[in-house]
Amino acid sequence: MGTISAELGRGVLPSADLRQRLGGSRTTLMRAIQEAGDDVIAIGQGPARRYGLRQTWPTLETSRFPVFRVLDTGTARSEGELFTLTARQTVRMPAGTVSDGLPIEIADARPSGFLGRHFAATHADLRLPARLIDWSDHHVLLAMSRRGEDLPGNLIVGDESFARWQALMNPIRTRGDYPAVAEATIAGYPPGSSAGGERPKFGAFVDGHHVLVKFAARGGPGDTAARRWCDLLVLEALALTVVASRHVRTAQTRLIETDSHYFLESDRFDRVGQRGRVAVLSLAAVQDDPSNPWARAAIRLRNAGRLSNDDAHHLRWLDAFGALIANTDRHPHNVAFFPDGAALRLAPAYDQVSMLYAPTADGQVPPRTFSPPHATADTLDVWDDARAAAREFWQRASDDMRVSEDLRTVAVGNANVFPR
Repeated sequence: MGTISAELGRGVLPSADLRQRLGGSRTTLMRAIQEAGDDVIAIGQGPARRYGLRQTWPTLETSRFPVFRVLDTGTARSEGELFTLTARQTVRMPAGTVSDGLPIEIADARPSGFLGRHFAATHADLRLPARLIDWSDHHVLLAMSRRGEDLPGNLIVGDESFARWQALMNPIRTRGDYPAVAEATIAGYPPGSSAGGERPKFGAFVDGHHVLVKFAARGGPGDTAARRWCDLLVLEALALTVVASRHVRTAQTRLIETDSHYFLESDRFDRVGQRGRVAVLSLAAVQDDPSNPWARAAIRLRNAGRLSNDDAHHLRWLDAFGALIANTDRHPHNVAFFPDGAALRLAPAYDQVSMLYAPTADGQVPPRTFSPPHATADTLDVWDDARAAAREFWQRASDDMRVSEDLRTVAVGNANVFPR
């Protein structure tokens, strides 16, 4: 016969299973639970009741985290509490939803990408690992519960982050501020959002809108890598223009040129006005197999009744178009949804970038050959239209004098791959 702590240390157990493992009566079980005090948490009611053992991490100092949701009106409401349990589990109360690791919506909002990599340095007092890959769930929860006032989506975890959100004042920027903000961001002091994405970016509040601003420095003469990153921002703006012309919703973007930088400014679709927010989930959070291409994931979500036919069609089209414009970075974090219970609505398209032509990690810009892809069973019915849109994209790129001559030449060849 084990102890209640030893048995629940392996994970949440139904009442009947726990009583059997303890080898006693219902009265014995109730006595053991009472003796354990707050360490044991009851989940659910009646015969379906389960029990879990609370886990406190040294850096967290608690196992209880209130959860809040910010509405599109800019007001907040309580969403219950999150408890960390042994065996790397968590439970949302009062709903009683047990997760292996962090709940999907919370895990999906974790600091990530370019700005996320600066999170540990910016908040050095938290003593987080410098590399995001080294973060465990309790590091994520530490970051979110103490400095999570401006993460993607509309959930806020922990009293400290909620207090910081209530005091949060978004500095009003002008586009003339962008070069200085870009330099500060590169220096390792990123103001604003820690939204995901690997390329340099910063958050800003401009003209009554929250925006994410990607940027690339022009560089000096002969700096082909810097020039190529600028080219890719132009190509991304062109791609989203073409996508929008096909009646697929896109994030509103603006390309801004200065003497020192190119900037691609995108309206945030998880923000409303100055303080309102909207829930979002990435494709990575909602699909059962992260290796599925966008088109396959769209079909699976549609067949599960979670995604409408129109949205599934648009996501399959985006997958085809992305392949045809040499977007080799079509990973599941580059698609987002607005959740409504179990149902999902496709968020505006973003990050349509011809990454085949990106510089290498060591700053080289080698010649790359574009091998036109072929339709699959999942994209066959959208392929012809996506191919026509891709040809329009490459033609626009070949005519756009903001693009470097060498890449315009590449675009001419790629446009000719697709006959009219």
